[in-house]
Amino acid sequence: MFPLVPQVRDTIRRHGMLDGGETVVVAVSGGADSTALLRSLAGLRGELGVHLRVAHFNHQLRDDAAADALFVGEMARDLGLPYHEGGASARVEAARARRSVEDAARRLRYAFLVSVASAATRGVVATGHTLDEQAETVLMRVLRGAGPWGLSGIRPVRTHGGVRVIRPLIDTPRASVEAALRAEGLTWREDPTNRDETLLRNRVRRVLLPALQGYNPDVRGALARLAAVIRDEQEALDQAAAPRVDAVLACNGAGVRVALAPFAALPAALQRRALREAVRRLRGNLEGVAFVHLEGTRHVALAGRLGAVAELPGGLRAVRREQVLELTAGGDPPRHRVHRAGP
Repeated sequence: MFPLVPQVRDTIRRHGMLDGGETVVVAVSGGADSTALLRSLAGLRGELGVHLRVAHFNHQLRDDAAADALFVGEMARDLGLPYHEGGASARVEAARARRSVEDAARRLRYAFLVSVASAATRGVVATGHTLDEQAETVLMRVLRGAGPWGLSGIRPVRTHGGVRVIRPLIDTPRASVEAALRAEGLTWREDPTNRDETLLRNRVRRVLLPALQGYNPDVRGALARLAAVIRDEQEALDQAAAPRVDAVLACNGAGVRVALAPFAALPAALQRRALREAVRRLRGNLEGVAFVHLEGTRHVALAGRLGAVAELPGGLRAVRREQVLELTAGGDPPRHRVHRAGP
């Protein structure tokens, strides 16, 4: 039995990740984390009653990326699992969409994974995010001034494009992942960009977290626990606040309207929740919406001139009208200055 199976089994059960009967599309880059994820799920597939498929996406960022695909394909064949491969240039997509290469790569990868899962019976995507990545994510969001939703970190279970995405290694430290692979005599692919300290995540991983270990040897566990606590608090508060949030929102054919008089009477925390819910109703998700975007939009709602506009991620616009803030996907050019909600 692969050494991580008991930990992964516990994480899947504790977070209600799988019910049985799903087709789990395992995202495998060839790195240590995704290799260990695939081996763990392969050891549990009979017990969990799930079908596995292996999916690999080539972002075309490195000369040796094709070797990663060959490595993953061979691993899938060794395990007797169907293999799906996709690819596109993250640099080209970044230039086209005016995003960072890292963000473009993530969007392309998830679009591919969701497409594979959507074509399967009860498709679910599994990714190899570990406890270390949870800690890194929380620290990165602290540095960027995130609000409580950001500090809740990587969700063990979320929905992307209508497909459930699960993180069965989210409670497992990276050191345990590599130790398990070595104990089984298994190899993995190393991505040289993980050593590039011009990338924020790598500086956090290689410089900041080791420094913080001098203050708390279990700093990664502490940050992961912080994320879990904040996530639970936020979900409970969202549920309690739902009636007051619903009272200020109205959907129409063009978008979502926020009634400004009752909105202004809400505490600031509920105003932010109302704006988040307005975006969710309009877009179906909150991808890319950060604290700074909500604050910019809230400022337009409470202090903006008539016709003032806040632009949000995903092409959304919030326009200040006489008695409402009107959120739409695009729309007419603004009558007054545009407030860009975010950097």
